[in-house]
Amino acid sequence: MSILMKILSFIENNYKKFLLLSISLFAIFIGIILFNYFKYGYIINKSITISGGYVTLINNNYNLTNTEIQNILNQMNITDYVLYSTPNIIYIESRDQINRTLLINLLNQYYNISIQPSDISIQQYSSLVGDLIFNQFLFFVILAMILAAFVIFIAFRVSNTTLNIISTILFDIIGLLAILSITKYPIGANGFIAMLMILGFAIDNNVVLSTNMIKEKDKPFIERVKMSFRVGMLMEIIALYTLLLLYFIVPDPSVNEFAFVLSTATILDLIYYLIGNIPLYKYFEAKKEQEG
Repeated sequence: MSILMKILSFIENNYKKFLLLSISLFAIFIGIILFNYFKYGYIINKSITISGGYVTLINNNYNLTNTEIQNILNQMNITDYVLYSTPNIIYIESRDQINRTLLINLLNQYYNISIQPSDISIQQYSSLVGDLIFNQFLFFVILAMILAAFVIFIAFRVSNTTLNIISTILFDIIGLLAILSITKYPIGANGFIAMLMILGFAIDNNVVLSTNMIKEKDKPFIERVKMSFRVGMLMEIIALYTLLLLYFIVPDPSVNEFAFVLSTATILDLIYYLIGNIPLYKYFEAKKEQEG
């Protein structure tokens, strides 16, 4: 027996324990979200581009390091900011606008360089746009669950499949929000786009699994799972590999944000496929056999 068959057999024989584990993770994720909401007043840390504020861009032709910029910001008594950089640009996200003239004078004075006003630009972002994006995100998540449930129910005429897909979407989104809440990773528009994309992974994997569960009833449960497992896992592992390459190779904050969010959600989807999707289908089959 191959390692894959041993893993799937173990899940099949212990499906009730795995269902309990998935429910426990649901509860933990929700607890984390509620704790952060009541303690800090928010679920996830929205970036300045979403929550509103200023982004200061410094042309880094002078080979300044993040540490050197931090020292200058400390001299300016600026403490609430996020600092990151690419090979050519240094980004400073802050709630309040940074005094450009003072920043230039201190940089030139401390590091003996000649930064010009044209080397620094300041962009302002409104919180109204961020609120709109966040509200639209919630709307699309709810709409996606309703439409997916409706289409799958029409296609398969089985409520179990619909429940499995909805539970997967909820696990992926709630788990991702919990992880983002713990890490306080700043999320902008690209992060919300990545969250929406994970809905496709959740639905695709379940459609493949559901098709084999329903259309191949003459085969043993473990064989049907194996047929869909290879397709679903291969798709997600390739996607995860690509996203990790993007995150570690491409030095762009927006790309890193997108890759971080989508790769985290993909890992959650992989986990739930094993501890939630497969055990849930086994539970419904076992229940049907008992009733029959």
